[in-house]
Amino acid sequence: MEINTFIVRSLSLLLILSFVECFHFHEKELESEEGLLGLYDRWRGHHQVEDRSTERFNVFKTNALHVHQTNKLNRPYKLELNRFANLTTYEFANTYANSKISHYQALQGPSGCNKSRSTYGDVKSLPIRVDWRKENAVTIPKSQGAC
Repeated sequence: MEINTFIVRSLSLLLILSFVECFHFHEKELESEEGLLGLYDRWRGHHQVEDRSTERFNVFKTNALHVHQTNKLNRPYKLELNRFANLTTYEFANTYANSKISHYQALQGPSGCNKSRSTYGDVKSLPIRVDWRKENAVTIPKSQGAC
């Protein structure tokens, strides 16, 4: 019975780890054009990206340097190079975050919304941070493609 439990747990862990898409790099890879090109080729292999154009490499290089500079600031979060690292912000937004709702309408909420009434009344104190995953309000981020 213990062996079956061990096998099930091992396979479960293997399954979970197969979904993790971490891609780590070292600061030394960012010090030269050759290092960045090697990093780009490693990233392409990891994410199975075939396009090796100069334009895609330049976008990747800018994003990799941004990730590194941001992480050096020791903020409470860390950025990583994901499968979108060779896309500009504009390309990503147009492909994966395209919305049919105008920007103004999205900020204002639905028409006819009574703004004078708050669901929560006069809240005096709020927590500094909330991990909505732990509250079961959201799930971990997943790629939904160009929907």
